[in-house]
Amino acid sequence: MKKITIPYFPMGLKIASPVLALAGIWLIVQSHPVWGVLLVLLCVIIFTTRYVTEIDLQKKVCRDYLSVAGVAFDKEEKRFNAADRILITKGNYAKRANTIVQSRTVNWTDYTGTLVFDNDDTLDLLTHTSKRDLILGLKEFATFLNVGIEDRSTSHYYWVDIAQVEKE
Repeated sequence: MKKITIPYFPMGLKIASPVLALAGIWLIVQSHPVWGVLLVLLCVIIFTTRYVTEIDLQKKVCRDYLSVAGVAFDKEEKRFNAADRILITKGNYAKRANTIVQSRTVNWTDYTGTLVFDNDDTLDLLTHTSKRDLILGLKEFATFLNVGIEDRSTSHYYWVDIAQVEKE
């Protein structure tokens, strides 16, 4: 079985959460146990919440869920006969921010690796803003599933040579 685990909360919040935990402990010591316990519980949730995708080749099943403190929520399970390929697609996004002084548009791109199985079912595996990081993350799954990676993020589709993908 192969498992992808992606943190739900951003790294900055994870770095700041020990300060929240200390504030919670301080509140407990200062006779505010309800607020202190709430802050400590919030830190536990921040540290333990993850997106999880499991692929079991023996049972031919994919599970996708949100894990909070080891408990699965919103579990989705798909059965499949065979994995076909992994597709890389590109998403272009824009967000307009209006302030009193000026307006500004922020543009960004991300790349998503999607597992295609049984020729029509799909399962999103990973998303990164860097195609290189995405391919590095998908290499292990392509090898595990014995499938190729097809890059459809450009106008000319091509198959990624997995043997050439290496960490720097």
